[in-house]
Amino acid sequence: MRGAVNLFALSCLFLGGTSVAIADDSDASTPELPLASRVRAVLRTDRTTIGAGGPVMVEFVLQNLTSEPVELRVPGALASKEPSDYGMGLPLEHVFSGARFRALEVAAELNPQLGDRVVRKPQYPVPRVKLAPFGTIGLRFDVTRFYPALHQAGTYVLNWRPYGGELETGPLTIQVMSFKEAVIDTDLGRMRMQLYYDKAPATVENFIQLVDERFFNNRMIHTVVPGNFLLTGCPNDDGTGKRKDGKTLPPEFNDAAFMTGTVAMALIDGNPESASSQFFILLNDIPQWTGKYTAFGRIVGPESLAVLGRIGSTNVDESQRPRQPIRIRSITMVTPTSVARATP
Repeated sequence: MRGAVNLFALSCLFLGGTSVAIADDSDASTPELPLASRVRAVLRTDRTTIGAGGPVMVEFVLQNLTSEPVELRVPGALASKEPSDYGMGLPLEHVFSGARFRALEVAAELNPQLGDRVVRKPQYPVPRVKLAPFGTIGLRFDVTRFYPALHQAGTYVLNWRPYGGELETGPLTIQVMSFKEAVIDTDLGRMRMQLYYDKAPATVENFIQLVDERFFNNRMIHTVVPGNFLLTGCPNDDGTGKRKDGKTLPPEFNDAAFMTGTVAMALIDGNPESASSQFFILLNDIPQWTGKYTAFGRIVGPESLAVLGRIGSTNVDESQRPRQPIRIRSITMVTPTSVARATP
């Protein structure tokens, strides 16, 4: 109808001589939800126990929690004129998008603000990132590149608050350790053993505790199965005992290859929770055992393997006990110097 009044358009009502403007809200935009309700930031690492001086690989991940695309820009940086779809993973500048262009917050026991001085202000336009609906994007790199203090032994708490602090991952704790090796002195010679701190941390801790208590000193190598394994660590020297306190360990089955020299925890058949103090050392490759027992170390070096071979060649009786008793005289923990660590 010509001249009809649209009640949803801007109108004037006259109430007591006062005019009141009523706006048409049909074009009003819906307020944008806070970034934290649309995107999750995640900080993760493959290993939380890491050798001092080695790389500390950390993954920075962003996850879109919604069914709509989310565009991300680095606050305070000049945005690139490139298309917002970025197909090469998360740009490093987006990792360093925290307050004043920081990335990680790093707290150490004696230095709670260890990472605060590390900033990386962009010197050129930064690509925008467009997260697809329910999409994920990330970047993984060695953070000691920017935080060299993480090469040193200690406990560190990492936190990531990107985009000016609008997002936060929460703490990630890593333990950087000066790895030690075990020296096993036997009646037939000395063997050097590397420990798998990263693959079986609780089992390694248990072993080191028993070493510190001198539990293994004068312990018998009570079983030798030629071409297969030797067994030791029993307080009764017959395969029936465990730690004095009766403690047992949860399994830490891992991908360490079961090869000549591999050291693993002995188990009672059918009970994966029965590891305590007894351990065995392989005299040959038995790959089918990989992942079925907790490997926590390996005998390394030609001299050590020669000693292992001599023990494995000893004469045994019908019960597979050495006819000539062989004892572990002592086990001590040492810090390796110039010997490179073997890859399991």
